[in-house]
Amino acid sequence: MTHIATGLASLAAAVGALAVGAAFAPGADHPAPRTAIVIDAPAARDGRALVDPRLRAVNADVRLPRDAAEARTDVRYFAAQGYDRIVVAGPRSAAAADGPAIVRVADLPAALAAASLAR
Repeated sequence: MTHIATGLASLAAAVGALAVGAAFAPGADHPAPRTAIVIDAPAARDGRALVDPRLRAVNADVRLPRDAAEARTDVRYFAAQGYDRIVVAGPRSAAAADGPAIVRVADLPAALAAASLAR
C-alpha cells in the first residue's frame, strides 16, 4: 500500500513541477504573433504552377483571392480573427485592405519577406 502512495506522491510532484515550469516558460503569457498573406492569385503563380512553392513553405496563413470580393472577404476574416500582421500584395488585395495590421507590399518576394519579419 505504501508503494502506491509513494508512486502517487511522485506523480503529483512531477505534474506540479510541469505546471510551474509552463507558467514561467518564456512566451507563456504572450502567444506567437499570427501572420497572414493575402495575395492576388495571378501574382502567386510560378510559371505553370498555380501556387508558388515558397507560399507552401511560409509560416503564415495564405489566401489567394481571384477577385475583389474574395480579397475583401479574406482581409476581413483575418482582421476579425485578430491576426497581428496581414500582408497584402496585388491590386485587388491592396484595395481591400484597411487597418493597423495591414502591411502593403508590391509582389510575392516582398510578401514573403514581410511575413518572415513577423516571426
